[in-house]
Amino acid sequence: MSGLTYSLRLIGWFLLLGMIGCGRGETILSIAFSPRNPDVLYVGTTGGGFYKSIDAGTTFDRFDQGLSRYNISSIAVNPSIPTVIYAGTFGDSVYRSVDSGRNWMLIHNGLSDNVGTQAINAIVVDPRTPEILYVGTNHGVYKTIDGGGEWKSANMGMANRFVISLAIHPLESQTLLAGTNEGIFKTADGGKTWNLLHLESKKWAVNTLLFHPFDPVLIYAGTNFGFFRSADYGANWEGRRQGVAPSFVTAISVDPTSPQTLYVGANDGIYKSGDGGGSWELSAATPRSVTSLSLPPGLGGTLFAGTTKGLYKSVDRGEHWTKIRTHS
Repeated sequence: MSGLTYSLRLIGWFLLLGMIGCGRGETILSIAFSPRNPDVLYVGTTGGGFYKSIDAGTTFDRFDQGLSRYNISSIAVNPSIPTVIYAGTFGDSVYRSVDSGRNWMLIHNGLSDNVGTQAINAIVVDPRTPEILYVGTNHGVYKTIDGGGEWKSANMGMANRFVISLAIHPLESQTLLAGTNEGIFKTADGGKTWNLLHLESKKWAVNTLLFHPFDPVLIYAGTNFGFFRSADYGANWEGRRQGVAPSFVTAISVDPTSPQTLYVGANDGIYKSGDGGGSWELSAATPRSVTSLSLPPGLGGTLFAGTTKGLYKSVDRGEHWTKIRTHS
């Protein structure tokens, strides 16, 4: 996989699955936690659908009532009402559950005519007004202000680009970043207008974006050519590659108890930095082909990694890893 030069979502996960021979539900594309109970874990898989754990990943139940597609590409949880969950899929738009995933309803009014059977690659919820959501699709960004009742295009200045990733500012919710197949775009007005931010190459696909949760002036980007950092709100970017090859970076996470400790998931494994991304070390016995990464607060350094070969868990901040079965 080290030779890939396009986003996994851009080339299509189905092509990837065909190449590497993953089984049903084996690729974990998304991981999300309840904001009020870190033991409650949600994962989205290819082919296997949506799974929930209430014991921090020890056991899982599969919930698919109302889902007509089982390729879950993205998950977002309402921060005010954690029982409300949104799931994006390949081929059938966006679903909403109001009972923690047990039952699902398709919510694609305004999306179906424009997005059709294209992928919903990313979902973010406005932390201040959770009825407002944004989705990144193959045809740009769409926005709803009523919890998914109706979606409208929000692409002025972005020209309907293939949006791979989204990030929303934790304090200024009108500010979002969109990672595309041609660089990073930023809006400061809730998606009304977008501007291209400078990166070493605006043609690079941007697979993941993250505002630092404790200092949002810092922004991190994972691209097809490694990890980048901006210390001035996205105006300027620098590659941070000491100790890490220019890997295909797909996921970024910050340790909630140590703001200078970062993790990135890449095609060749999981890297850890203790100095804000200045230098990196490859975690020992790390899983490879990482697609998603999460280190939730309240679990004492437990780290979860989704990969093309399943879900992995570390209870010692990435020193050791155990594969977890989400399905029988």
